[in-house]
Amino acid sequence: MRILFYIFIPFVFTACAPKELLIKTQYQEVKIPIKCPLKLPLKPFDKGDLESAKQISSYYLEVEDIAKQCTGDNK
Repeated sequence: MRILFYIFIPFVFTACAPKELLIKTQYQEVKIPIKCPLKLPLKPFDKGDLESAKQISSYYLEVEDIAKQCTGDNK
């Protein structure tokens, strides 16, 4: 009985073993944040009139352009 047991156990463990080891290498792009060296202009005050609204809108357009320069998205 023991002899049969000793013969049977190695077959059980070898049947579950993988035949060959597969190694897959996958490369992916890693984005690293960098500090933007550009300076932001001073934000104009909102006085509630049309002229200050124009100044604020031009300020936001300029800040958006600076952000595009920092990210490299010059579309």
